[in-house]
Amino acid sequence: MHRDCPAVIIVETGTEFMVLRIRFGRGAVVSRRSGKNSRIARLAASVLTMVAISCGSFGIWRIGTDLDWTGDFVFSQGLLSHWQVWIAAAIAVQYLSWRLARYAGQAIAPESVEPAPESPASDRATTNA
Repeated sequence: MHRDCPAVIIVETGTEFMVLRIRFGRGAVVSRRSGKNSRIARLAASVLTMVAISCGSFGIWRIGTDLDWTGDFVFSQGLLSHWQVWIAAAIAVQYLSWRLARYAGQAIAPESVEPAPESPASDRATTNA
C-alpha cells in the first residue's frame, strides 16, 4: 500500500503506468454503550406479545373444547392438543417479551451520545476526492 492514501492500485497500460487512488469513507462508529439493540428488542417484544396472546387464545380454545363450549380444536392429537402446552407457551413467551422490553428501556438515547469531532485529515480527504 502507498503511504499517502488507504489504497493505491497501479495499472500498466502499454508503456505508461497509471496510479489509481481509492479513498474509503468512514464507517459507522462502534460504541460500547449498553442497549445498542434497543429498537430491535422493542420490536421483538411487541411481536412476542402478540404471539403470547395467540398461544393463550389457543389454550382457552382447547379448554372450551374440553368443556364442550366450543367446536373442535385445530389440533386433535399430539403434543399441541393439550391446553397446558399452550398456556405454558403463552407464559414463557410473555416472560421473554417482558425481559426484552426491560432491556430496551435501559438503553441510553442515541441523541445523548456526542459524535466524535472531525479531524483535518477527513476534511482533506473530502476535498481531494
